[in-house]
Amino acid sequence: MAAETPTNNFISIPDLQSVNASIGEILSSPLSLFQSSCGASTSTVGQLQDKILSLDLSLIIPEHPELRALGYSIGTNSFSGKYNLVLPDLQAAAEMAVGGSISIAVGVLFAAMLYHFVLPSRGESSTSPTKTRTLLIGSLICVISIMPYVLFDVVGIQNTAARFSVMAPFILYLFRTFEAAAGFVPKGADESFRRYCTYFATPAEVLFEQRVTRKEMIQSSMDVMKCAAIMSIVCTILSPSGYTPFGAISAGEFYEPVTVENYLNPRHLGNCFAIAFFFQSGLALGTAAIGNLVQILTGYKVLRAMENPMLEATSPSDFWGKRWNLLVHVVLKRGVYKPVRRYASALIASLAVFVASGLFHEWVVHAVFLYNKQSEGVVLGSNTAFFVWNFVVIACERMLVATKGVQSLKKVLPRFMVTVMIIMSSLPAAHWFGGPYLNGNFFSDYETFVPMIRKM
Repeated sequence: MAAETPTNNFISIPDLQSVNASIGEILSSPLSLFQSSCGASTSTVGQLQDKILSLDLSLIIPEHPELRALGYSIGTNSFSGKYNLVLPDLQAAAEMAVGGSISIAVGVLFAAMLYHFVLPSRGESSTSPTKTRTLLIGSLICVISIMPYVLFDVVGIQNTAARFSVMAPFILYLFRTFEAAAGFVPKGADESFRRYCTYFATPAEVLFEQRVTRKEMIQSSMDVMKCAAIMSIVCTILSPSGYTPFGAISAGEFYEPVTVENYLNPRHLGNCFAIAFFFQSGLALGTAAIGNLVQILTGYKVLRAMENPMLEATSPSDFWGKRWNLLVHVVLKRGVYKPVRRYASALIASLAVFVASGLFHEWVVHAVFLYNKQSEGVVLGSNTAFFVWNFVVIACERMLVATKGVQSLKKVLPRFMVTVMIIMSSLPAAHWFGGPYLNGNFFSDYETFVPMIRKM
């Protein structure tokens, strides 16, 4: 009897590049039309960029003697030399704008599917959804996860800062899909199809119950200019040192043995603070600029995403829950914390939030730095380790916050000392988060989008 040929019962799954190629072929016709329609604009941007590069925006500081003040000294001719004002790269900005526009257009399509096929079912028990609804939600999550890679290939984005900006809306789409599935869409966002599309596809937290006033719009515009000025100063100061102003020093990766000497080295802590302040300033600028635009277009107020956590936080919970990147905080709260809290304790729900935060940051690291790029020293897993560590800090805070010793200490210590202690709870391990960005040349790529001063 002849032996039967074994059958393979597994369905082969194409790799990511194959999927992207297939989707790219589907998008090729409309994209080619889009590119041809934008050809004149691209040419204009190129010509304008050439004119900007031809401008002489240099300044020469003459030689100077040693400078002394307040016990500090600056060496002879430390500041002398030729300096040049470097303006943003318009072509890179245009590339990012195209990718961002496509991201938002795709977000509208996702919102339409959720509004018509998922939101009407919110009254049903979330533990026994219909098969069609479950299939749609699962399919959307898969497509959202893949789309950033597709856009990078189709638009041809290699600048890591541009990749990060184009990918940011998809992070919000992912957790807004979770919240829609669990029935935690914010109040007022689903009152109409148009409003829900605005809410879902906008990379900002629109407050539909609050109309923005003219005074608030002016203040918002002033905030954008302030954030832009701060970001330019930060890049100007940190760029010459390669964003390690206290010298290159490695405290070790998250999977290596932790040594107190390395993790508490003042130079290491200084570098970590510098990079953390860069992230705070960059996120403040990005969210303020987008929020200001959304307020102008919609007439509704937008949640302020950054509240100066590095200099004003009063506790770990205050840092993560009320000050740092509140845009992501609210979608994690509705898309992860509240659904998990239905079935588990607050502590477990908080752990789920920090793990989810770590995992989506790993997704960002892979897409931005590792997909179709050569990035030495970029390690997956370090971001998750950083957020798990911060969950441990939060858990310890919850256990100790009510004790008399902690309460007395908070009353005695000046506020700035409390903030320093809060920052120190995470700062020694901050390189776990910032390392991939530093090694992946994110900071130098980001410089192409902000005006800054360089010493020639």
